[in-house]
Amino acid sequence: MKILKNPWKHEFLQLVASAEFSIKITSPFVKKNICEEIYSVKNKEAKFELITTFKLANVYNGSLDMGGIEHILSRRGIVKNYPRLHSKIYIFDDSHAVVTSGNLTNGGLTSNFEYGIFIDEQSLVNDIVSDFTVLSTSSLTGIVKKEHIHQAKNILSKITPLPAKRFPEFSIETPEINFDVFSNGIEPITSSLSGWKLDVFICINQISGQELSLEQVYRFEKHLRLLHPKNNKIKDKIRQQLQELRDLGLLEFLGKGRYRKLWM
Repeated sequence: MKILKNPWKHEFLQLVASAEFSIKITSPFVKKNICEEIYSVKNKEAKFELITTFKLANVYNGSLDMGGIEHILSRRGIVKNYPRLHSKIYIFDDSHAVVTSGNLTNGGLTSNFEYGIFIDEQSLVNDIVSDFTVLSTSSLTGIVKKEHIHQAKNILSKITPLPAKRFPEFSIETPEINFDVFSNGIEPITSSLSGWKLDVFICINQISGQELSLEQVYRFEKHLRLLHPKNNKIKDKIRQQLQELRDLGLLEFLGKGRYRKLWM
């Protein structure tokens, strides 16, 4: 066990290159160039899984680089979405781990003041791997697919990009403010969705407030049955579309039939 302080990018890439079987990472913020560097040194046989926070607001404000996610998926990597993720965990072959404040970004690996611990004590690593597995398989965690990337790009192409910022990259703990909520109106969203996904989105949008329950969505069952008279499993279809909206970064599952809108 040892302390890791920035810059630790060299040690990180060494650990990536030495991994023979698996690389598992949790990081809310991700940059494309770092993903490219991972694959430039990674063993081709080592499986790569990333858990991040795939939200349209994060992509729009530049904290999550869509190109990085695409790079991973195009090389058969796995990307999952846990909206409330804040941890930064790096696991290599289930035998070495780094727990740190640094994201999978240039700042997180190089320029910010980040602080972490490298762990090779197997009992501790086993606990970290177990926690990663629980998070990866949680019902609150979605799988990001190429079609979600395509649809998110379609939505974001309809709004004015944020101006480029030339400030240093900082990771600052802030009060719980809706920075992760897409606040560019619903028109870019509704014009990019279709079919069941659009119909369920419109229903949810009519529910007041940011949080809602499955029971509130079920109240639109009769309305959706009129739109889709050939479907005899309306509630099943509603739950399926809620998952689709989650995986697109528009909904957050809170558990026990509760959801949070990621738009306003």
